[in-house]
Amino acid sequence: MRMFRNAWILGWFLIALTALLGHQTAWVHADAPPAELDKTDVAFFETHIRPLLIRRCYECHSTESGDSSGELRLDSAPAMQRGGTRGAVLVPGKPEASHLIRAVEYNDTDMQMPPDGKLPDAEIELLKAWVREGATDPRTEDTAEEITKPGSPMERDVESHWAFVGPERIDANDWKELPAGNVDAKSQDAIDEYAARHAAAQDIPIAAPADRHTLHRRLRYDLHGMPSSWESRQSFEQDRRPDAATRQINRMLADPMYGERMGRHWLDVARYADTRGYALAGKDRNLLGSHRFRDWTIDAFAEDMPYDEMIRHQLAGDVTDPENQTGNADAMGFLTLGRHFLSGDDTLDDRIDVIGRGLLGLTLACARCHDHKFDPIPTVDYYSLYNVLDNSVPPADLNTAASPLMLVDRDKLRQARIYIRGNRGNRGDIAPRRYLTAFRADDEPEFKTGSGRFDLAERIATSTNPLTARVMANRIWGYWMGRGIVDSASDFGFQTPSPELQPVLDELAADFADHWSVQRLVRRLVQTRIYQQSTQASALAAELDPDNRLWTHAQRKRRDFESMRDAILVGCDFLDTQIGGVSVEITEPRLIPRRTLYARIDRQNLPGLFRTFDFASPDMHSPERYYTTVPQQSLFLLNHPQLSDAADRAAAAAVDSAKSTPTSDIETSSINQLFISILGRPPAPAELADAEAFLRSPAQESVLAYDPRDLWKYGTGPWIENRLQSFEPLPVFKDNRWQAESEFPSKGPLGYASLSREDGHAARGNIALVRRWTSPIDGDVKVSGMVGHRSEQGDGIEAVIQVSGETIFRERQKSSNRPLPSLERKIQKGESVDLIVLSGESDSFDSFFWGAKVSVVAADGSRVESDSVNDFSGPYTSQASGSLDRLAQLAQVLYLSNEFAFID
Repeated sequence: MRMFRNAWILGWFLIALTALLGHQTAWVHADAPPAELDKTDVAFFETHIRPLLIRRCYECHSTESGDSSGELRLDSAPAMQRGGTRGAVLVPGKPEASHLIRAVEYNDTDMQMPPDGKLPDAEIELLKAWVREGATDPRTEDTAEEITKPGSPMERDVESHWAFVGPERIDANDWKELPAGNVDAKSQDAIDEYAARHAAAQDIPIAAPADRHTLHRRLRYDLHGMPSSWESRQSFEQDRRPDAATRQINRMLADPMYGERMGRHWLDVARYADTRGYALAGKDRNLLGSHRFRDWTIDAFAEDMPYDEMIRHQLAGDVTDPENQTGNADAMGFLTLGRHFLSGDDTLDDRIDVIGRGLLGLTLACARCHDHKFDPIPTVDYYSLYNVLDNSVPPADLNTAASPLMLVDRDKLRQARIYIRGNRGNRGDIAPRRYLTAFRADDEPEFKTGSGRFDLAERIATSTNPLTARVMANRIWGYWMGRGIVDSASDFGFQTPSPELQPVLDELAADFADHWSVQRLVRRLVQTRIYQQSTQASALAAELDPDNRLWTHAQRKRRDFESMRDAILVGCDFLDTQIGGVSVEITEPRLIPRRTLYARIDRQNLPGLFRTFDFASPDMHSPERYYTTVPQQSLFLLNHPQLSDAADRAAAAAVDSAKSTPTSDIETSSINQLFISILGRPPAPAELADAEAFLRSPAQESVLAYDPRDLWKYGTGPWIENRLQSFEPLPVFKDNRWQAESEFPSKGPLGYASLSREDGHAARGNIALVRRWTSPIDGDVKVSGMVGHRSEQGDGIEAVIQVSGETIFRERQKSSNRPLPSLERKIQKGESVDLIVLSGESDSFDSFFWGAKVSVVAADGSRVESDSVNDFSGPYTSQASGSLDRLAQLAQVLYLSNEFAFID
């Protein structure tokens, strides 16, 4: 059905494309007069091709980005004609002969672009159609070049940029020329007054205040990340005291859940994870004590540790708390919990990036190979920070160190030199350890305290730094208002224009720099009219300010992943409120009661559940969450065993509550309790009537009832004459992987042979490593996914897929990243799909990754789908069960509702 549907869509696409293009066109040179360009072809380019190139290619192949990987630029027609080191990138009219098409199709293992994953088929088809029809391109050489003509960024006056001068408070003079409009006379905050008058000057009215019901729900989500309970909401709505909202806010800020909520925001900034990333030869990928940084972050925000103090601990906890007596040495996880690259230079680059973007809103890492293209950050500044961090190393023995997360200074400091053009083998002058050139006096001394990390922290954590308070104030505004005043929350450089309400941001930043109390800043924000206004925009606001740059109404917000999952736990009365502790797996089929904040984050194998719900990538600093709406989100809530478990629990809790309530109608009482538990309110009369009718209708039996983990087995077997001769399960599950013995690697013939959620290591010789899936039905099986081998060393591995003993895929993988071709076969119930990995002559450096999706469609249309990553498990108790009863099905319907997913 899915293949038919895709073919139908592609057919319509090709019909529309034919109508749009109309006829063959010739390649258009950069100097061709505009009149010679066919308008329909230009429209196709501007509508489909230019946005695709910008989104997918410009990051590495454009003048604007400062990059031209492979000496290839794709930001103008002449540049694409010239091509790069491989020659011309296009042959108009011949997609099959064009390097661009070969690269995006991933058929050439030596030329696959983009490097982080193959483009969707629809985008590849757009590019092929464009080339086939002549590759019309109206862009001229000047278009790209004009972006960089203002002169060298190193010559720019720092004080000419709004973000590089100290923020100032708002006073009455800032709005004395602005009309009053419909300013709320009760407003006590200058930012409300300024914003309202600024909107009135453009004839845009501000929204009315949100009702108490909405405000309570909003506060509970923003401050705790939790749904608001019916009892607390009723109490708030019935409180007629003039300071009712202030009292409610103070109670919420005093609750430890505020620290958890704010802590999770900061973990995105700090690219928190519990694993180091890729590791060779079966080396443990877990980061010792990772949860201690998360717990320190929660405590710091809950106790309202001053933000400047937080910065000092995170950069130099070995100086501020060398024995970790107050736990502040754990704060250095801010630096050390990033990805540990095989190249130490890349690890230091990641730490420079998190300091630059995370604390200062500066893209310092852009100066690694050349002076920054837009900001006054020369390469020497990058290597000055490199010199600081290169002299900061883990303690000799992490097991006896005050904190496994801390860094200490080298006994003998190194003097790092600039890598000219980023080339380690081409070194220039010594880079002195000091602060950024544009933001210090010429005679400012070099850092003197050890490596210089503490001196660096002092230069960042000061009220005179124009960026520190401004960047954090903007982040907090974004967390609570739905979007930052400055859109690019981690880039305040010259490319970022002054925002519409810059005086509002500067007021908050200047105030924040006076006290550094995050709670005080949050309290101020959530008491403003701007925060407490309705999401309902006026017709004028929708027309004149569609992006709400003037903040005339509140932003509508959707639950993030953590809040959604926690709300599911609350709805079924299964939430464990313990604060802190080691991380837990939450992707098992059974429901785990811990808050999502405490989930184990595997950087190398971030589970599909996290990615589906737009979780921040732990691979790098994340300035904000991006929200998508994709079918997989609803499918998870509809089909995953966790939701069946939650729905069963919610229904059982509702019945128990109904039985304890003095009523003769258990059914109606159960429905009421279910609505209150999941949506935080009783049902409306019409909803109650529909729910009662639904409960009285007969429930259908489930066609399939099985635990998806039951379908997967992990083992080895002899590989003889191109066939797997037998299958022997791996007996030991330890450190989140299946292996041969408790001791790893095994001293026997299996050596490093192991299988984890997405990774593994091949066995020796003619022993095959097997991830086996057994079909529970007859039908057509389809296998898809990604397989690869990352190491530059060794002789690689061989990946084989067999269905019922028949080989349908076999390919050698060496330093590769290969999406599987479409593989389909017939399969009978009880037959297996084997994902097999074979070693070469040597099993050294034979670590691999393999994520596969297996689906079977029966003749009657029933479908079974499995995911090797999501369904991976160690020993478990099967959760296979029958159908949900009608009350549990109603619970699942409520979990699927927009009211559950959205805050306003």
